[in-house]
Amino acid sequence: MDRSGDYNELHGYYFWCLWSSMGGANERFDPYTGISGGMTMTMRGTSAAVVQLLSVARSSGVIVNRTKLAKLLFLADFEAVDSGCAPGSGVEWRWRHYGPYSNALREIESDLELAGIVKVIGTENFYGSLEVRLALAGETPQVEIDESFAEIVEQVVSEKGQLSATQLKDLTYQTPPMVAAQKLGQREVRLDLTGGSPLPDLEPGLQKLRAVALAMDSLEDEPGAVDELAEEIDALSGLRREASSSMLDGD
Repeated sequence: MDRSGDYNELHGYYFWCLWSSMGGANERFDPYTGISGGMTMTMRGTSAAVVQLLSVARSSGVIVNRTKLAKLLFLADFEAVDSGCAPGSGVEWRWRHYGPYSNALREIESDLELAGIVKVIGTENFYGSLEVRLALAGETPQVEIDESFAEIVEQVVSEKGQLSATQLKDLTYQTPPMVAAQKLGQREVRLDLTGGSPLPDLEPGLQKLRAVALAMDSLEDEPGAVDELAEEIDALSGLRREASSSMLDGD
């Protein structure tokens, strides 16, 4: 998956933090909005989806841990696809030990924590086990996110945010993508948010093709082939003009 947008935004943010700490920025720098010297950082992609969800959760008084973040975001993606919209999280969902999950979420969490946008809090839950909670560290940074998906996130958090992580996990297991995956009986499969059978995993095959391509000798053009092609194109230029004129006259 291409997460270059997330990395570019956050790496640019790190640069501004470092420059500010070294005295390179004389104007006010807000570590949560990303504003420095008139420059504003805008979250995009998966970062924007996570920030949007945490923002709605904060305004709704919903406590979010890692499990709830993943399950609420999955349910938002599923609701989006079910309503004919594109999934807004930008992650690839797989059936893991506790339902739908994506490793990209931990990477984004780490990036947002390093950027000072999200705080990660380790605490003890009701059962005495370690629980990692996520929350925005300050003001909500600007996000570039599809308006329809933002509304779906707000609806999902409003309707299901107060459920426990276990209840949300059980709820995700009842969605068509997870039902289809369970019928197959194989974990780690890629979930089809439309409810169809799990999608084939193309990465192993792509890795083999890359290895074969790297081992192949570089291809060389046949001598004179380009010149012959150019001559052929020139030879057909008259016919192309006649065909174009005929079509235009027909209009």
